[in-house]
Amino acid sequence: MYFGACYYPEHWPEERWEADAQLMKEAHFNVVRMAEFAWSRLEPSEGEFDFSWLDRIIKIMEKYSIKTILGTPTAGPPKWLMDKNPDMYQLDIYGRTRGFGARRHYCFNNSEFQMYTERIVTQMARHYGTNSNVIGWQIDNEFGMIDTARCYCRCCCEAFIGWLRWKYDSIEAVNEAWGTVFSSQTYRTWDELHLPAYAVHQHHNPGLALDYRRFSSDSVNEYQRLQVNILRHYTTGQLITHNAMGKYNQVDFYDVSKELDLISLDVYPNMKSELKERPAYAAEQHDMTRGFKGGRNYWVLEHQSGAPGAVEMAPTPVPGELRRWTYQSIARGADAIVYFRWRTLPYSIEELWHGILQHHGEPGRKYEEVKQVGMELMKLAPLLSGTSPRARVALIRCYNNEWAFELQPHREGYEYIKHFETYYAYFYERGIPVDILSPEADFTGYELLVAPNLMMAKEETVHALYRFVEDGGYFITDFRTGAKEWNNQITQKRLPGMFRDLLGIGIEDYGIIEGDQAVGIRNLHTGRVSTANMWYEVIDLLPLESAAEPMAVYTSNYFKDTPAVTRRAYGKGCGVYIGTVPDKKGLFGILDQIVSETGITPTLFGLPEGVEAMVRVGTDDRRRKLLFVINHTEDAVCINLDTMCRDALTDRTVSGAFVLNSQDVRVLTFQQETKSIPMLFG
Repeated sequence: MYFGACYYPEHWPEERWEADAQLMKEAHFNVVRMAEFAWSRLEPSEGEFDFSWLDRIIKIMEKYSIKTILGTPTAGPPKWLMDKNPDMYQLDIYGRTRGFGARRHYCFNNSEFQMYTERIVTQMARHYGTNSNVIGWQIDNEFGMIDTARCYCRCCCEAFIGWLRWKYDSIEAVNEAWGTVFSSQTYRTWDELHLPAYAVHQHHNPGLALDYRRFSSDSVNEYQRLQVNILRHYTTGQLITHNAMGKYNQVDFYDVSKELDLISLDVYPNMKSELKERPAYAAEQHDMTRGFKGGRNYWVLEHQSGAPGAVEMAPTPVPGELRRWTYQSIARGADAIVYFRWRTLPYSIEELWHGILQHHGEPGRKYEEVKQVGMELMKLAPLLSGTSPRARVALIRCYNNEWAFELQPHREGYEYIKHFETYYAYFYERGIPVDILSPEADFTGYELLVAPNLMMAKEETVHALYRFVEDGGYFITDFRTGAKEWNNQITQKRLPGMFRDLLGIGIEDYGIIEGDQAVGIRNLHTGRVSTANMWYEVIDLLPLESAAEPMAVYTSNYFKDTPAVTRRAYGKGCGVYIGTVPDKKGLFGILDQIVSETGITPTLFGLPEGVEAMVRVGTDDRRRKLLFVINHTEDAVCINLDTMCRDALTDRTVSGAFVLNSQDVRVLTFQQETKSIPMLFG
């Protein structure tokens, strides 16, 4: 288990460095992240490299048994470089230069910038690639942050055309895929192609616009690959990662993660505005990050340690809150906690982004809290080793569908990710662990898959989902599934397209539900009536040998009494289709019924609202379990256990009922399986 902070020695007098290292050692730190924004110090002028200051601080950290994760500094190209090569700047959709003054101001496809990147990374890799005090590398920083994944410059236009030639082979194939016969948009030659930049309006051809998003994500991945290849060549035994941002969506982080040894996360729970929503918000970021590499553990390379904020501050963590967020991260699979930042900077744009130490640099209550966590983790580290979260449920998040809904939301105000989060909220509130996976992931071992808005899917994914259900899995999907081909054209098959046989339904009519025209749906299992909004589909049950059955029906409008939700037995499993957007009560009722049938249960039964429980399970011995119980509320709560456990921090036996104070955490170990208690739904 790695535990430490982001440290910026270039921001502080050198005579302060050792004092900081000593304080870190007293807080039981064993790692720091450094240098990810230090290009101007590492190469103060072109071709003149100075690693001496970084050598000295790495040596000081070694003295206190603190290892280093180095960041390649390419997110902050220095002014001398940009002045010499102004074509390296990104252009926005209006053709305006996105100039110097923040960070991430470069174009991924600019060959000159790639050359300078190759040089600085090569110099660093040669210098530190065999240094035993350097345990890993973070490539760049937060790819695409501040809307920087998509550029509209000449380099990107040329690269986009090259990407299209690779993908389609002929201009005729491009015209066919995009349907350019519409509005006389046909292209005769490759040179006539363009970017979806500013036009009469921004509703470009959906095929062009989606391909541009795919190309932009691929460009980020290619730029990362440039750095990965250098580091692989010059380093020995050092891990390579990148700090992603959970649900941020301009880059396909499933692709970015493939060539990395592990993925990392930057997480700031207090940036979520609603207090009660923060635990689920943060949990989702962790679960998404774990899913980038198919459910594997990850590092947190920026963990909130104070009030985040650039020009406006988010709430300051109250006493106990940093410890609580830290244990939520660990419970959900983090094998490294690196707080951002060690000391709050007194100048520039991050002077309001608070760290462990305040601006004055003296230890205070946050330092003492972090120190307590460090002491606890020294005890927990052997127990955590070789463990990870395990889930029987997976949610499928697809960047391509998310991008397609951004381009064409179907209804004003509709957002793919917010709809996705209604399903996540169900499992979080019910205390059921989930993985969040790519549509191309391996579904082996899961019992329930949920794929909201699977409007487009590759044939391999469709076949995998059919096999999953045929082998006994439950599959839940919903409206617009199968409605488009992979090129973003509407399918000419009857909906739900390729999923028609699996679900046993046909969809002839559909439309939006206007804001004040919500329709009713009745759950046929419970008899309860709830409302639906945004979208409706009129579902026909196909006359098959094993016919689909309605789970809920509409109670109003011209489609009254027709199915709103259906299920069909297929092979050994079941496919469920939700043809509208039920309110929370309606959706949770449907999901309760399905989850009950699968036998999937929460981590702990009967948890009070605002209390989270997660288990990390041994990969070598599934009987080896570590249970985390976290109180996110402002009140003490009573927790009931159905088995005898041992508190891993106090070594005391815990059984039956115990009190968990506000902001507090219990970490429990047990060998025997917990009793199976029937899940009750009300």
